[in-house]
Amino acid sequence: MSYIVLKGVNYSYSLGEGRSLKALKNLSFSVEKGSFVALVGMNGSGKSTLSKLLNGLFLPTNKSGQVIVDGINTKEVDAGNLKDGDGKEITAFDVRKKVGIVFQNPDNQTVATIVEDDVAFGPENIGLPREEIVDRVYSALESVGMMEYAERPVSKLSGGQKQRVAIAGVLAMRPDVIVFDESTAMLDPLGRREIMSIAKDLNDQGITVIMVTHNMDEAALADRIIVLEKGQIVLDGTPKEVFSHDVTVYGLTLPPATETANRLVEKGFAFDTTITNEDELVEGVCKQLR
Repeated sequence: MSYIVLKGVNYSYSLGEGRSLKALKNLSFSVEKGSFVALVGMNGSGKSTLSKLLNGLFLPTNKSGQVIVDGINTKEVDAGNLKDGDGKEITAFDVRKKVGIVFQNPDNQTVATIVEDDVAFGPENIGLPREEIVDRVYSALESVGMMEYAERPVSKLSGGQKQRVAIAGVLAMRPDVIVFDESTAMLDPLGRREIMSIAKDLNDQGITVIMVTHNMDEAALADRIIVLEKGQIVLDGTPKEVFSHDVTVYGLTLPPATETANRLVEKGFAFDTTITNEDELVEGVCKQLR
């Protein structure tokens, strides 16, 4: 079942004096509930712009473009035209509760000095009872392995720990979708692996994950990869399907495991060049040694 649907979406940035820069061009695709999707492309391909459209932070700049989240058209929400079954107006905040975003720099997402207070910020702002806020905060911190740091100052945490707190803050809002917008870009290899492990665990629990990344190892963990170039979709498929193409023409690299397999084939080994991860590579090497 499609949870997010884009129909003919354009997005342009105003440069002033009647000039504009078109970042996205006629995008149409859907994201299934419970899926794990990677958005990849070179800098300037439109990845981060697209991520902000997915939860209504940005709206399509063309009249016919639509972003629909769980049946809610973000343009109609912005215009105040939608009401729920009880006659209450559906706001942009209602959309952002459904689709949370974790950004690249965790310091830019911190709103409180203590970890548990930072995670509680969202639930407090929607007026939840104190008991439910506490339950959500501790549940979210437990999910990202940060319970023991609940009373620590955020400023004393490592970059990876801060990013886990940022994820907990999004989780405390109980979203259906989490967009990781280059969330591992500022982390060391260990921190990146920790965040990817959390993303996979959350997806296994039924949360839809959209991973915006330039790291092909991370993209290979997804169920589906969408490749953007100059604001348009140029490839869309499983990791094996996408990496069977020459992605270097779009400024991308192959996952290290796939690159290694290709080199082994060049050396005369009968090797599967559709592998995308280390486990498949090791299995392939073992077959060669038997």
